[in-house]
Amino acid sequence: MKLPSLHISGSGQPLFWMHGMLNSVESDSIYSLVDFARLSEQVQLIRYNACDKAIDGDYSWNGLVTELKGIMESLKYNKAILGGVSMGSGTALYTAIRHPKIVKALVLVTPPPAWEVRTATQALYEKIALKARPDHLPDFLKRIIQRNQDPPEFFEQQFPGTRKKLLELRMNFNPAYYYSIYHGGAISDFPLREELKQLGIPTLIIGDPNDPGHPIEVAREMHQLIPNAQLIELKNIQDYFQLQETVSYFVKSIPQNNNS
Repeated sequence: MKLPSLHISGSGQPLFWMHGMLNSVESDSIYSLVDFARLSEQVQLIRYNACDKAIDGDYSWNGLVTELKGIMESLKYNKAILGGVSMGSGTALYTAIRHPKIVKALVLVTPPPAWEVRTATQALYEKIALKARPDHLPDFLKRIIQRNQDPPEFFEQQFPGTRKKLLELRMNFNPAYYYSIYHGGAISDFPLREELKQLGIPTLIIGDPNDPGHPIEVAREMHQLIPNAQLIELKNIQDYFQLQETVSYFVKSIPQNNNS
């Protein structure tokens, strides 16, 4: 399996960060609810584009878990903190379920639709995948991408122009990529609720109650299911700035020993 290029910043214990669907290292560098510059002051932050954005990549969450584990092994890391947004949070969560010995803690940002809530999303994603074209981006898909509400209004007001920059990146993947990424989302879902109850690691969940694409009800249920999980809900720019303090405190609380 060919591993993707890595973008590494900071020093300290490793934290692997996985981007969301139709996102990338490049778009995450423009907008993220977690400030990567601040985070890199606490840990060695390792980011990468899922499957290197390959048009034939396996973007199912199970496939992305396999990729992440391969990256960790290539760097000879026995344990790490995992974080991610939306699809990336699914990758992080599944890795903790499938390979609990290699995950020290989780930072899960805006979890996507899951369980019963995900059924309609999966059906929509499969329809989009089947209508995607290898040689051009169809108009219907352009309209869907344009309806994306990232970033939250409070972030756009604080950092105007962010939405325009994100939209440009999301419209400029290889046309054949959209089939693979939507198909991967269509065949993926969160682990069973009973499996979440068995997690025994520190978990920070971050939700946006004004983001219909990432239902806050899912984040709240995860908070109830995962033992000792912490839930942060962002409603305004003050919450965003406070979140950076919370994330900093959270990662500092995780033991540094890579083998512990």
